[in-house]
Amino acid sequence: MIKKLDATFEGLLRELAPQVLGVITRRFRDFASAEDAVQEAMIAAFTQWPQEGVPDNPRGWLIQFASRRMVDQARSEIARRDRETTVAREGLSVKAMLDIDFDRGPDDSLVLLLMCCHPALSSSSAIALTLRAIGGLTTAEIANAFLVPEATMA
Repeated sequence: MIKKLDATFEGLLRELAPQVLGVITRRFRDFASAEDAVQEAMIAAFTQWPQEGVPDNPRGWLIQFASRRMVDQARSEIARRDRETTVAREGLSVKAMLDIDFDRGPDDSLVLLLMCCHPALSSSSAIALTLRAIGGLTTAEIANAFLVPEATMA
């Protein structure tokens, strides 16, 4: 009976998938994301419907599920952009801090350290640059510390 039930659900989902994809694509204007959301809706339907039964309006259920996934994805994207904007603004405050006049004159080593540790650099690049500029190590010594050939480090 389970195989027959699975075949019934599979046939229904195959029939509804293009319809739901069309609706979600039209609403959100993003085919790739809509396709992913519809696939998640299909998986959820295939796992939930055999246990809970097919809803009265399976097409509406799939559309609602996929729409919620799209809204969640949009919210996540907005939050990510906000975090990136915050980090970018913090980078500007570091630059503003470099323009501060010091009472005893500028401490160039501190400015150099801040430049070596800029957030735009990868952590390994920042470490290597700091060891070179602040620590005074040679390229060979830094390569030895990173366990890579000198040519790679250079």
